[in-house]
Amino acid sequence: MGHRTRPTAAQQFAPADLLRGILVVSSFGFWAVLLGLMPVLLFRVWLA
Repeated sequence: MGHRTRPTAAQQFAPADLLRGILVVSSFGFWAVLLGLMPVLLFRVWLA
């Protein structure tokens, strides 16, 4: 009973925050690429 089974707050929330940050960055990059390619695709469709 000397050691605690529950991790500390830093150990508990750091991986979740890191995962959330990676998710936000990846989704932001996805939307940036999508919004960046959408006018090009529409322009090419309009030209065709």
